[in-house]
Amino acid sequence: MTMNFRVKQMVLALALAGMTSGSVWAASTPTTSSVQGRVPVLSAPSNNATQAVDFSGTYATPGQLSTGDTVVMTYDYTDLDGDVDNSLTTVNWSYAPFGGGGDVPIAATNAPAASSGGQGTSTITLPIGALGATAIKVTVQEFSATGDPISGSTITVTDTSLSTGPGGGGGGGTGVTPPGPVVVGGNIAGGIFLASASPAAGSGAVDYARVGTHPLVGQTYVFRAWNDANNSGIWDAGEAQVVPVSIQWKLDGSNATANGTSAVATLNNHSIAGATSDTYTIPVNSTSNSGAIPGDQGFSLKVDFN
Repeated sequence: MTMNFRVKQMVLALALAGMTSGSVWAASTPTTSSVQGRVPVLSAPSNNATQAVDFSGTYATPGQLSTGDTVVMTYDYTDLDGDVDNSLTTVNWSYAPFGGGGDVPIAATNAPAASSGGQGTSTITLPIGALGATAIKVTVQEFSATGDPISGSTITVTDTSLSTGPGGGGGGGTGVTPPGPVVVGGNIAGGIFLASASPAAGSGAVDYARVGTHPLVGQTYVFRAWNDANNSGIWDAGEAQVVPVSIQWKLDGSNATANGTSAVATLNNHSIAGATSDTYTIPVNSTSNSGAIPGDQGFSLKVDFN
């Protein structure tokens, strides 16, 4: 009887010890807040400034932005947690149109950084519509494809020609574009047409700037510019008209074919006073701006535009 009681006591003790041991191993702490990493960071390669980018490009005219030019934004991407670059999903390029109005978007070709420590680029080609724009703009946010936090600062550049804020890229003096306004690039052609011919793309109207037909006193002529996509010098169907920022009609050359008994006059790109619209009516002698007795007769007409 005594032995049986002792066995029962031992069994009970072992059971209690097992319960105590199980309770210890099953215990846990409260959960922490979610694990976080570090924010992605963009920096300018030219000077390593953070929340900054650099600009470069291919310019038809050194020191000047032109339609058709290529502009490239470059940045170094850093994410200490290994999250990959997704910043260029947030990029927005635009220009402020000549004459006012809302900013106009510009399509971009984007190449994000391959990994932390790599470089990302966003490239645009200045469109014809940007002619006369005083500044090219871009915004981009520091952004990763995964992670917490997934985003950092938004970099707002209101003028790619500025190196520092407010409104600059922050990349120092070497990481900027030339200043605006955007001028006519090599793909823009211009011509002089008889107004009554109603010139338009593909209309076949005679371009007096490219044929041997003589403009006539008393007739009204119009200047037109277009995107000469095939560089033919002809305003072909489908080629968009371009409205220049400035127009100046000019007289050029010698009037030896018309001077008669008067002295021969020679003009070199003589700007006709007040002839700054797209229309010019060749005046009679007495109201000509040439200063020659035969008026505009004998001289050649041309238009400078930008």
